[in-house]
Amino acid sequence: MQTPDARFGPVRLRHVIMLLTLATVWGTSFLTIKIGVDYMSGLTLTAIRLVVAAAAILIVAVVTRTAWPTGAKIWAFCFALGLFGNSLPFFLISWGEEGIDSGRAAILIAVMPLTTLVLSHFLVKGDRLTLAKLFGVILGFVGIVVLVGPAALTDEGGRVLHQLAVAGGAICYAVTVIIIRHMPPTPIVGRAALTHVLAAAQIVPVTLWIDGGVLPPMTFEALWTPVYLGLFPTAMATLVLFKLSSEREPSFIAFQNYLVPIFGVFWGALLLNEVVTPQVLAALGLILCGIFFANRPKRG
Repeated sequence: MQTPDARFGPVRLRHVIMLLTLATVWGTSFLTIKIGVDYMSGLTLTAIRLVVAAAAILIVAVVTRTAWPTGAKIWAFCFALGLFGNSLPFFLISWGEEGIDSGRAAILIAVMPLTTLVLSHFLVKGDRLTLAKLFGVILGFVGIVVLVGPAALTDEGGRVLHQLAVAGGAICYAVTVIIIRHMPPTPIVGRAALTHVLAAAQIVPVTLWIDGGVLPPMTFEALWTPVYLGLFPTAMATLVLFKLSSEREPSFIAFQNYLVPIFGVFWGALLLNEVVTPQVLAALGLILCGIFFANRPKRG
């Protein structure tokens, strides 16, 4: 496994596949959450999601006989990952979207690649800020603006606190990829299991306190959403993220936050018969061009 100080080589096909996998899976989250909150609060949905994810990865760890991480340092890293990568941003974004529209939320989530670019320049060796990376990130941001429409930038109807909450969630994700890059070498499955156990331990008491332990209806229609969110956009996606983070720099991984809204639109077209407009295709083209410019090999 690469250490945090290792220089990053050229982008490989497997890196692109892992990035697209993350964007594809996380792109289903918006649709699934929209269905789930019809049956339970966003906080309860998040708590059940994290409990399911923790249980799933624990089972994988037992089956694969993966060693459980030990030592105060790795536990501190996993606690931070659970907080900044799961429990805190899940809560901030779900609460934030109660007061603003999805277009403004998409713009605010796009804070993540920009934040990651700056943090990575100072905190990750080999991931320096360059004009090519800056141009690529800006091009991707323009793609998001094209996707949701310029009005999302100027609309004054959103509540300030809700906007700050979504932006805070995006910054949490930026901090997460930096933390992962600096973690001591540990088995990926064991690290993911501990992270989600700690994340569930963080959110469940808060949910019990705020929501009073009210359970959702015990029906398939109500329960499939947190189960799906826990198994795929959380548990499986975390394993892919940890693997990709061991091979690629944070600024590359951050581009998935530009791709997630695009894939969310495509999932809506596939499952809800929504129309994929030329505007969506243009946004996708801009984002892919941004990824290309930011990660193309240097000449000479």
